[in-house]
Amino acid sequence: MTKLYVLSGPETGKTYELSGDTVYLGRSSANDIQINDKSISRMHLKVVLKDDKTFAIDLGSSNGTFTEDERLIPGQEFELHDGVPIGMGSIFFSLGKPYTGDISALQESVEHLRDMPGGFRQRTVFKNLELIYNVASVLMQSLDIYETLERILDYIFDLLKRIDRGAIILVDSETRKITEIIYRSTGKAEGDGGTYSRTIVNEVIRESKPVIYRKSEENDKSDQSESMELMNIKSAMCVPLISRSKIRGVIYVDSKKPHGFRKEDLSLLSSLSSPAAIAIENAMLYSDLEKTIDDRSKILLETEKKLRESQARFKATFDNMSSGLIVYEVVKNGEDFVVLDLNAAARRMDSVKKKAAVGKSVLEVFPWVKETGLWETFKRVYKKNRPERQAVTFYEDSKPVNWREYYLYTLPSGEMVTIFDDVSDRKKAEEEQKALQEQLLVSQKMESIGGFAGGTAHNFRNILQAISGNIEYLEMIYSDDDEVKELAESIYDSVEKGVDLINNLLHFSKRGGDYQVTDLDLSHTIMDTYEIIERVFDKRIQIKLDLDKNLFVRGNQSLLSQVFMNLFTNARDAMPEGGTLRIEAKRSGNKVVATVSDTGHGMDKETQERIFDPFFTLKDVGKGTGLGLSTSLGIVEQHKGSLSVSSKPGKGSTFKIQFPHVKRRRKEKAAPEREIKYGKGQKVLIVDDEKPALVALENLVKSLKYQAIPCEKPLEAVKNYKKWGPDAVLMDRSMPDLNGESCIRKILEKDPEARIIIISGYDESGPNGIEKDMRELIRGYITKPCMLEDLGDLLHQALKK
Repeated sequence: MTKLYVLSGPETGKTYELSGDTVYLGRSSANDIQINDKSISRMHLKVVLKDDKTFAIDLGSSNGTFTEDERLIPGQEFELHDGVPIGMGSIFFSLGKPYTGDISALQESVEHLRDMPGGFRQRTVFKNLELIYNVASVLMQSLDIYETLERILDYIFDLLKRIDRGAIILVDSETRKITEIIYRSTGKAEGDGGTYSRTIVNEVIRESKPVIYRKSEENDKSDQSESMELMNIKSAMCVPLISRSKIRGVIYVDSKKPHGFRKEDLSLLSSLSSPAAIAIENAMLYSDLEKTIDDRSKILLETEKKLRESQARFKATFDNMSSGLIVYEVVKNGEDFVVLDLNAAARRMDSVKKKAAVGKSVLEVFPWVKETGLWETFKRVYKKNRPERQAVTFYEDSKPVNWREYYLYTLPSGEMVTIFDDVSDRKKAEEEQKALQEQLLVSQKMESIGGFAGGTAHNFRNILQAISGNIEYLEMIYSDDDEVKELAESIYDSVEKGVDLINNLLHFSKRGGDYQVTDLDLSHTIMDTYEIIERVFDKRIQIKLDLDKNLFVRGNQSLLSQVFMNLFTNARDAMPEGGTLRIEAKRSGNKVVATVSDTGHGMDKETQERIFDPFFTLKDVGKGTGLGLSTSLGIVEQHKGSLSVSSKPGKGSTFKIQFPHVKRRRKEKAAPEREIKYGKGQKVLIVDDEKPALVALENLVKSLKYQAIPCEKPLEAVKNYKKWGPDAVLMDRSMPDLNGESCIRKILEKDPEARIIIISGYDESGPNGIEKDMRELIRGYITKPCMLEDLGDLLHQALKK
């Protein structure tokens, strides 16, 4: 059983056992585990155990649920691993085993995540562009090598707040030996000689690839250098400075704080490396060229060339972004915005050419900004000088067809910028995921119904066994009484209907075996069902029949009657004020076609698409299960037929059923009257914990001229088996203390030649059936309720072997 360890708060050190597959955590006493802390929501977190894995689902908590790197997205599963800490509000816990690391460092990391917009650690496209813009400004404003390096460090320390030490290390591009180090530390004076991880720096210089290092409890010390241990480095990043395919040096930063840097920090530092390398290279060139006065003109020309290349690279970056980007000039004091520039992604997404957009008002180029509410956002961002995000949905014929996410902000120059992405694929994926979750829910409901159906069938069959067994016994005792015979026939008919009901329930839940089919006239099936509804339907509903004869199909009478009963009942419910129910059945080629039409309220297209989904219903709560039409569709398809619907609101509905026509009716051979096979006084042990069923079976066994030994307790049957010495055993399967199959194995240990027959409310095959090895141990299997002839045949066969 999985344990939950509390790592912080007033219950630090407390342990909880997680029992069951789903456990709820929160401040409310309604949770499985109640944690009294104001930072925790009433219903905060759900923990689910499935497939030997553990998942956490945030239930939309106000203070969120965090790992060391990210915040859990509410409603989505997040896999938990043993010993990995989870922050729930201000309380930390771990599953499987306790976390032995530094909790205070985790709390600091989570608080950092919580302070980010929306609770997630993320950098916007704007931040990346701002960084590149600033580095490009360094390139254009200074050619002094030391000033360039110092300003690049300024930007790095400004953007990455958790840095403790940083350095720009320059190397000879040919020999790769270090030529210059510019060092910065938050805890020491600048230029103190500096310390850094030579292991990491040498690796980046050698491989020319960025590296990120984060120390954790699971790190093998062999993965760390001695210097990293001495410097207490908990997190470090290093990226190469590459220009013209040559490495010029590296940018190195580290932190003494646990969990200091993430992958997005490395991406940001990497995005800086290329323009920084150019800036450094230009500065170095200028420094070298300054030494020779005669070459000054050449150096200046070369510098200009590098600047143009840098500008070209910047423009290429702008125009090759996957996100759309448009720059606007603000005119009329924020009453209008004129397009200054737009990148290729923006032109592609909005199907507009640059010449047709530049210099024109946003409303002229993109008139839909007013319809989507984006126009007001433009004005608000300009007036408040505060960036905003906005989701925009585009419609066609009142249906959403496209989704975008916009980010708007103003530049220091006063210009307006919009960055946007087409998120339609993501939205559609979310819709598909939602549909899959709904399908999973339906599957789980069907599984629950299946389990319920199996148990119900077992219990109902025991009841039917008691009824049928006792009535057979009474019929034999009072065989000369015509009134008893008539009453017995009526009861037999009711028992048969009960058996059909159970078989239909099992068939719907896919837990039943094969159903019996015959060649039947569909018109007779419809008429039988009509005779029932004709007596009970509202007299304001006029029923019109138009049925051909000899509409033979291959099917099960009971199941097909259920289909038409469902359709007739739905038609009645669609006409609460009365109307016309028209029922037709015709032969069409090699098909038998039946239609059920009503003049009720009808359905729209969206409802028709869902009408056959399990549990979908338009009826009030308690008046419909939503299973009628899904069951009918399943029955029709298993009869190799089809079921479709056409309807319009206010115009009624028509259901059309088609079955393959049987050209020539197959005449079923009448079953010959069976002779009851009696015993010769042999002893039959009957083991069944259901008293009424046990009494009924006892009477049947006696009627078959056997000695009956009834026993309600399986343990008692095992204990007294040798003493009673039965010639045969009738064994129920589902019993308390010791189930039937276990009881059979214990009896066979005492008597390997024991003749045992299973008599059960469960079917022999299917989900609740018995295994092959058990079939080989028994002499027969009979499903309740069993009749006198069937039981007599089975006992006769068992005792004959």
